Amino acid sequence: MIAYLRGVVRHLDEVSVVVDVAGVGYEVILPSIEAKALRTRLHRESEAMDVEGRDVALWTYYHVAERQPRPLLIGFHERQNREFFELLLSVAEIGPTLAARSMTIPVCDYAGAIERRDVRTLGTLPGIGKRKAEQIVASLKGKALSFALLPPPEIDEIPEAAVEDYMADVEAVLEGLGYKRVEAVRMIEAARRRRPEIADVQSLLEEIWSGERPG
Repeated sequence: MIAYLRGVVRHLDEVSVVVDVAGVGYEVILPSIEAKALRTRLHRESEAMDVEGRDVALWTYYHVAERQPRPLLIGFHERQNREFFELLLSVAEIGPTLAARSMTIPVCDYAGAIERRDVRTLGTLPGIGKRKAEQIVASLKGKALSFALLPPPEIDEIPEAAVEDYMADVEAVLEGLGYKRVEAVRMIEAARRRRPEIADVQSLLEEIWSGERPG
C-alpha cells in the first residue's frame, strides 16, 4: 500500500503528475480539481511557470484490480480529500476511476451538493448522470457534512493566453473529427456557458460530448 508520496515533480499535466522519489518515478493520476490546486500552489511558491523540479507531497490511494493488473495511484493534496474520495467508493457502481474523474469541483462543493440532495449539480459531474447522482445522495446523505465544511482550495485564474491555447487544442480535436470550424466554436462556447469553471482540454471535451447527447 502506498498512502503518501513526497518527492520532486518531473512532469505535471491536467490529469497526472510524475513524482521522483529517491530516483523512482511514480505516475499519479490527479482528479481535475486536485491538478488545478497543485499547479496553483507550485506556481505561487515560485514565479517560474515551469513546475518541473519542484518539491511536492501527495496523499495517495493505491488501487489494483484483477481485470486491471497495472497498479493505479490517485493523488490528493489534502488527506481529507482522499477520505472524501474513499467515501465515494462506498457507493455501488462507483469505482476509483469514475470517482476521480467526477472530482472536477472542490470537495466542499461536492459534499455540499450531497447534503442538499442537489441531484442536478451532481448529475452534471463527468461520468455521474442522474441515476448515479441519486445513488450517491441515497448512500451518502448525512455522511458528507464534515467535508462540506472544508475550505475551498486556492485556485488561480488561468491567464487569457492559456485559455485561448487550450480552446484552440479542443477546436483542433473537433475539426479532426470532421466538424466545421463554425460548428466547433459553437460547441465550445455552449460547453463553456454551461460550465464556465472548466479550464482544461479533457474536461471541456467531456462537457461538449455530454451536451451534444440527445435528451
